[in-house]
Amino acid sequence: MTATQQPATLQPGDTIMFIAPAGPPREKNVRIAAERLESMGYRVILPDGFFERQGYLAGDDATRAAEFQAAFANPEVDAVFPVTGGFGATRILALIDFDAIAAQPKIFIGFSDITALHTALQQQAHLATFHSPNPQWGLGSEKGMYPFAERFFWTALTEANGYVIDPAQDNADTEAAELPRTVVGGVAQGPIVGGNLSVIHAMMGTPWEIQTAGKILYLEDVNESPYRVDRMLRTLKDAGKFDDVAGVLLGRFTKSEPDENDGHTIDNVIDDYFGNAGFPVIAHFPAGHVRDNATLPLGVPAEMNADAITLRILESPTVSR
Repeated sequence: MTATQQPATLQPGDTIMFIAPAGPPREKNVRIAAERLESMGYRVILPDGFFERQGYLAGDDATRAAEFQAAFANPEVDAVFPVTGGFGATRILALIDFDAIAAQPKIFIGFSDITALHTALQQQAHLATFHSPNPQWGLGSEKGMYPFAERFFWTALTEANGYVIDPAQDNADTEAAELPRTVVGGVAQGPIVGGNLSVIHAMMGTPWEIQTAGKILYLEDVNESPYRVDRMLRTLKDAGKFDDVAGVLLGRFTKSEPDENDGHTIDNVIDDYFGNAGFPVIAHFPAGHVRDNATLPLGVPAEMNADAITLRILESPTVSR
């Protein structure tokens, strides 16, 4: 098994390149994010024609893939920040030279549709990446990142050590209806993989299909009704993706209304699939399409304690320079 590569820590003076590999960026938010980062001592660069768009995409497939590749190839760039998710990341996977990226490991962040790139980078380039807030909806919001999200974002990217996410102690901004809960108790250890359920589901049967054996599988989503989550989980179950996992960490499934006719909820679906699982399971962990979006290093060994509802990152996701 090829060892996971950890990028170097991010430090003031480093260069961050914004890219748009999926949906089109919102200029106002992007400018706010860039100004905030520059005020912290980072240099931010944007590709030429960055705010152009093609329908619901930030550009055609070739342009977005080239921008992605160029960010990793540029020796001046220390970190690559996709500004938003949206749609279209899966369309560029076949156009990327992952061997070249493996030779130039850098910090890579994001969530939602960026899950496609996280998964491919881990499995093809063996690079540790960061499921995290992005510039458009975190750094680029009017008030900036929520303190809980901000704390773990900068801890993950700038400190060469492990850390613990304990929602009960870390003041996650959690509504009572979404308090983290133990579905199946126990402790699991393994690298974290996963991200957005819809994207992982869409990659099944492709060269980038997620590999879960011995891993802590993290899943979250937004705007998906319970019956659709049920359908996607069934695909993963029937494909054997739950057979050999170390544990399952379920983030938030936000804006998921109960089914209109029967009142079936996300918790009903979760309990149906995982209530009798032979591995630890946590639900409603503060990560995903929420402002308390904790940064999860993907591809890095972690310990998930489903009894205490904590996640301990066992190794630093970055290395000191």
